Amino acid sequence: MACIRNLAGLALLAMTLTFTPARAGGLLSIYTVGTSASCDFSSLQDAINAAPTGFDDQTEIRLSRDLANQTLNSVDRNLTIDGSWPSCTSTLPQAGLLHTVAGNGADTVMRFNASMGLRIVELRSVIVRGGGANDALNDRGGGLRIDGQSSVYVEDSRIADNESILGGGAYLNGPQTRLTLDEGTILGSVESLSLAANRAVEVFPASAQGGGIWCGGGGTVAIIDGRLRNNTSEGDGGGLHANDCTVVIQPRTAFVGNADGFVTFFQNVAAGNGGGLYLDNGSSLNWLSLPVDRFAGRATGNRATGRGGAVFMTGGSSFTGNWIRFEDNRADGRGGALAIQGDSVLSLLGADDFHCTFATCPGVFGTRGITEGENATLIGGAVYVDSGGLANLQQAHLYDNFANNGSAVHVSGSTSAAILTSDLIARNILYGVGNGTSTIELTSSASAVLRHVTMSGNFRVSDQFPGLELAASSIRANGNLGAVVIRNSLLYDDATVLLRLLAGATASGSCVLGHENTSFPPATVLDPLYVDTTGNAPDYSLQAASPAIDRCGSSGLDVNDLFGSTRPFDDPRPDVAGPFDAGAIEYVVDDTIFADGFELLVAR
Repeated sequence: MACIRNLAGLALLAMTLTFTPARAGGLLSIYTVGTSASCDFSSLQDAINAAPTGFDDQTEIRLSRDLANQTLNSVDRNLTIDGSWPSCTSTLPQAGLLHTVAGNGADTVMRFNASMGLRIVELRSVIVRGGGANDALNDRGGGLRIDGQSSVYVEDSRIADNESILGGGAYLNGPQTRLTLDEGTILGSVESLSLAANRAVEVFPASAQGGGIWCGGGGTVAIIDGRLRNNTSEGDGGGLHANDCTVVIQPRTAFVGNADGFVTFFQNVAAGNGGGLYLDNGSSLNWLSLPVDRFAGRATGNRATGRGGAVFMTGGSSFTGNWIRFEDNRADGRGGALAIQGDSVLSLLGADDFHCTFATCPGVFGTRGITEGENATLIGGAVYVDSGGLANLQQAHLYDNFANNGSAVHVSGSTSAAILTSDLIARNILYGVGNGTSTIELTSSASAVLRHVTMSGNFRVSDQFPGLELAASSIRANGNLGAVVIRNSLLYDDATVLLRLLAGATASGSCVLGHENTSFPPATVLDPLYVDTTGNAPDYSLQAASPAIDRCGSSGLDVNDLFGSTRPFDDPRPDVAGPFDAGAIEYVVDDTIFADGFELLVAR
């Protein structure tokens, strides 16, 4: 028998950054859906239809059966659909139990719309699969479609094996639509349950967008504890396609320290641009990680045939990430991990005083072209910027990235720029026939500012250069409006020469140590005495006798060092030009001994 109770005493909770589902006053109805005579309904749609539609009313539907051939609609209802109930007579849900709501392969599985004020829907412990919205004129979202003033909160659920033109897994459109993924929700493949990933499919050219999620019209996607895995798009945005959308990723502290890190975007694929994420039309993404000995955000193994293996940005969009790691992403066009264009702004920021290893440090690691070897075509191994884009990288590692041109960073165009602060750029490799010559390439009058940057051991390799040799230059700038500014940095044994300036490009700077200064007269020829640049876990911090310690004045932007230590740490020795160290890592005498094999043990 359905249970209806008056809960007028409950207050409506405000939506916050964590997007906690609101609980309203009014009527709470509890319905059961199953196969036995004790169940209120055998049909989930009938249970939804029976739910009251008042603004303060709430209906909990306890699902104890799997359902097939579903095309469900909910209009103006606050619902909780919970698939963790063993039977209609159970008094407690069963942890780990999921019930399936499967579509018919030709329509969206679940549609939610609200026109009479905000309505909140919770999907808990369900598998949504088998949606196939493939009508290019009318259908959107294979698994979920969210319209109007609807907020859908998905927890401990799986959204998989759905397809559509826009949003294979989920679609939301409108300024008051919201989708939240939490409590271990996976949107994509789940091998243990034999669930395939979601797909955005082409019906006509350039129609496929958002293999996992499509969000537009001012909607909001929030990811608290969720994964987007193995989703594919035959066009752009393998994991998520945002078109005038706000994306907020804010993991709880409880999930930050687990051994695998917080993997949010994993092995998503786009045949066009943006393997993991595609941001357009003023979209914004804020990825707010909490470093507690391990990184909290990761985008791993995403691929794009075009640009941006992990992330593609255009149309004045923005991406702000605190302590994020991009690893093993691939693209064949531009930007193995990150491609920023169309007046968009990427900001990767660090944190205060953290400690990490090669497996956990934030930055961009291990990008490659999809096409490797002598036929490699990738430009901008870690980061590519053009057409007014800006890349602002702070406290980031750019390490072990491969490209045909600009193995770490490639910037193109007089309105495009890169700002690199407290960054380590090491062991990136140029490869392929006719490969470029520099780790950082600035073409067509692009500009760059480097403050407290360490560049070391960047190479090139191809049949033209048997074996491995240093890149021809650390930085090459081309174009009469191009400008390079280098301050308080170390470019020692990084390339044959520090700079190559072509077609009127200019360079300026101060407090730079290098192995030569013919190409950049402001540099001083001195060995900075790194701790150890060999082996699989090199340490680019400074020995106690390093001439880079207390050598520099302010760079003009005094931010923390690569590992979050406050600058300057004024060593007792006499200053040269000031108390700041050159390079990414400040020499800090510390009583704490770290034994992770990457930072200094006693001082850094």
